[in-house]
Amino acid sequence: MRQRVLQLAFTGAVLLTLLPFADAAQAGNTPTIVMSNTANPGAVADAYLSHARAIHKADDPIVHLLNQDAYAQAVPLLKKAAADKDDFWAADTLGHLYQAGLGVSANPQTAFHWYLQAAEAGDRFAQRQVANAYLNGWGVTHNPQQAAFWFRQGLMVPQVVNADFWLGKAYTAGWLMPKNKTKAAWYEGRSLALLKKLNAEHVGAAAYDLGIAYLYGHGVHANRALAARYFAHALAWHYPPAAAALQHLEEKNT
Repeated sequence: MRQRVLQLAFTGAVLLTLLPFADAAQAGNTPTIVMSNTANPGAVADAYLSHARAIHKADDPIVHLLNQDAYAQAVPLLKKAAADKDDFWAADTLGHLYQAGLGVSANPQTAFHWYLQAAEAGDRFAQRQVANAYLNGWGVTHNPQQAAFWFRQGLMVPQVVNADFWLGKAYTAGWLMPKNKTKAAWYEGRSLALLKKLNAEHVGAAAYDLGIAYLYGHGVHANRALAARYFAHALAWHYPPAAAALQHLEEKNT
């Protein structure tokens, strides 16, 4: 239902999709996890997820207005919704409207304000918009370092990580090719090495994938405590899917 509004934004960035690790968002072993998401300090993962569902339901009337092109009517409702800093969709949509001048006067500074709020809450599209703004000085002072940080958050980890992961699994299980433990270890090792390099650059998606790897023992010895640490880093670096993994870890440990 929300795709119509997303078409208002202008960006050349390409969103890569992560398959191998993200499909396995399950977990197991820590005390109550405190959220690292700066948009919602102090909230535990289960409260975060419940709150996200409530936000989605509350935003439905706004979606209806936007689908009727009633942008001016939607703006005050979006601002009210965005007062909850976890509602990244509302903030992101306000960024689109102020960027395009729909229902409001076009204003790049205000657009950046709303994009940044959505980016800090974990929205990948907004993260790329913020990166582009810092790179080009759109509504904010040109800052290549900040642009690099937000580009890293807004893009999924490289596809080579996915390819190496599945090649490792293929050689381990003998899918379409003979089993080969040596080749399996080599591909798994290269995948993990790249993830660790990206993690050192504070890429939330990479931290999440490392958490999954340590949780299930993909190319490493399983270590739930270390998995929880990587998931916490992922949240700190604006990767909300880690909340579900932390919640599951907490549930398994009770």
